Amino acid sequence: MTRSSMLLPFLLLSALLACDGSGPRATVPPSGSAQNLTLGGKKIDVTVIATEKERRHAVARLEAPTESAGYLLAYPRERFLKVESDRSRVAFDLIFLDRPGMIVDVQPLKAQDSEGVVPKQPAAYVLLAASGLAQKLGVKVGDKVLLSPEVSAVKAEELATIKINGVAAAVELALTEPERQHGLMFRPRMSVEEGMLFAYPDEGERRFWMANTLIPLDIAFFAADGTLLNVNETPMYPDPRNPGDRYATSDSKGAARYVLEMNLGWFKRTGLVDSAGNVRPGTKAEIPAQATKGTWD
Repeated sequence: MTRSSMLLPFLLLSALLACDGSGPRATVPPSGSAQNLTLGGKKIDVTVIATEKERRHAVARLEAPTESAGYLLAYPRERFLKVESDRSRVAFDLIFLDRPGMIVDVQPLKAQDSEGVVPKQPAAYVLLAASGLAQKLGVKVGDKVLLSPEVSAVKAEELATIKINGVAAAVELALTEPERQHGLMFRPRMSVEEGMLFAYPDEGERRFWMANTLIPLDIAFFAADGTLLNVNETPMYPDPRNPGDRYATSDSKGAARYVLEMNLGWFKRTGLVDSAGNVRPGTKAEIPAQATKGTWD
């Protein structure tokens, strides 16, 4: 298959998917698709979703899979990805695979589930299959899934990268108000060198709280030009789902346009702040282009 023909399914899917959930629903692939995998001895045709914009917003746009056709979210490396269905009326079986195609986790995803699912082990692929199919086929962690050559050849897009004094981190982007409001809520784990970058349309005093946040974080605030203002080590609330009325917040020291959330201790470990948490003089970030523009396009 030529590179142009491999890209065609992605371009068609991009035309169907919109960040706000508008537009026609994406359909399952036709029978006999070259993009397929074999799960529990059964061949399943898949639509591969391999760009970050589509991976983040695809689930709300997907029609229900069938027992012989589904969807495959593809990443360039193994990570603690998250799949959410808060705007979907479809339930799925989620079958998480490592890079060679071994099953590392199997979990159901309910319809309209705002908490979503994170695999227990890092995964490079997640198959969105028909609800109940995993049990019907008897598949389990450790089983091998055979990926077709066309699936294996897909070049999945990496997350955006932020560089702070040359120190790089892969980041999911929160560019819209709903994305910023949801943030990293309901994540029981996150890959070590990854985080989430919140981009606002302008500078302002920022105040973050940890309601429904299940992991402790470093929260860093940046001015519009990328200057690092401050980093707060921000623990979880004792009961994140019920923080009460008088919960502590994590605040910027000055007007910030960008906010970066990383695993707790990341900024000290990388030397971007000293042992007391003070920012090294001259610390500045190179902000990803999508964040400076404030749009996925």
